Amino acid sequence: MLDPTELPEVARAARLTGYNLAEHDQIWERHRQIAYRSEHDDLFVNFGIEVSTEFGHMLAIGLKQYVGGIRRAPKLREELDKVGGFLIVAHPFRHVFDPVTAMRKGGEPFNLTPEQAAELPVFKLVNAIEIGNAANTPRENYFAAEVAKYAGLPTTGGSDAHSRSGVGNFATGFAEKVRDEEHFLELLHARKMECVHKTATGRWVRFEAGSLEAGAAETE
Repeated sequence: MLDPTELPEVARAARLTGYNLAEHDQIWERHRQIAYRSEHDDLFVNFGIEVSTEFGHMLAIGLKQYVGGIRRAPKLREELDKVGGFLIVAHPFRHVFDPVTAMRKGGEPFNLTPEQAAELPVFKLVNAIEIGNAANTPRENYFAAEVAKYAGLPTTGGSDAHSRSGVGNFATGFAEKVRDEEHFLELLHARKMECVHKTATGRWVRFEAGSLEAGAAETE
């Protein structure tokens, strides 16, 4: 429900300085990427892929094109390692606390502690965990943040922008201005980023325990 041509305007209004445009299981052709960037050269735009795997959705940074077989997470990891890429697990705990979802899947309700969840295979495979996702509940995001601490993994935030409404609620804050794709990967691998979100007054703050509630109550 969000046309990519609308995204620059929405991103600027949300006070973002750039974004990772990750379509599901596909990546734009190079000439289309170049044309898009040239039209919006005030923003940093990276083109990634959101890959559907057996471990859920993964944000793959660094691939220049779709590669056959990467819906298997180990293969995706292998291909990213070939190009110095970076792998983020997206919204890892979406719907896990919903009893209706558990019932539909015929499984037991989710009852792992953050420490136990950090030992799940997916967290041995990825470089980072998306702990702030605009389409998640606060409980799901807070739980992911706790898991990241136990797993010893850096964190990212994302809009999961299938519509205008989620853009800029969560983001990834970097230690310095991102110059280009190579610098983007360099900063990611150096862990010079963290999940951030906006307060009621529009400030970007680190996402941590209680920050959503404190941010919502913030006044000028």
